[in-house]
Amino acid sequence: MAKTILDYNSTVVTPVTNGVNIPIPVVGGVQIAAVSVYIDPANPASATNRVELKATIGVEALSDTPNVLVRIWRAGTEIFYGLVELEDAFNDWGLISVHFVEHAPLGVQNYQLIVENQDNNSTARVVGPIVFSAMAIGG
Repeated sequence: MAKTILDYNSTVVTPVTNGVNIPIPVVGGVQIAAVSVYIDPANPASATNRVELKATIGVEALSDTPNVLVRIWRAGTEIFYGLVELEDAFNDWGLISVHFVEHAPLGVQNYQLIVENQDNNSTARVVGPIVFSAMAIGG
């Protein structure tokens, strides 16, 4: 059965390394990008929708071994999280790639990309690139 693209949106905060300098906090996290899609309730293909979310985040470990938690929130609810440990001595720079698929409610869906450092004894920052996209597919 053919699929229908219901909506697509993307945010490119920066397409390059060293395009930003965003400290990754230990408590609470920081939103680094947002994106939204509209899943039209009047479109019959929307009933079986899937929203595909993709993100690329460039990070740098500044001290010790940061544990970077990447979260995706929709409508105030966490729908995805993944943890990455960076070694300051070995791979102080790195790209984090995220790929997640969900069945979303109908209407406008707003997604937030958030990072947080889980290690109190380390520091890290987002340096770019930062790319976040959402594609709603139905049918």
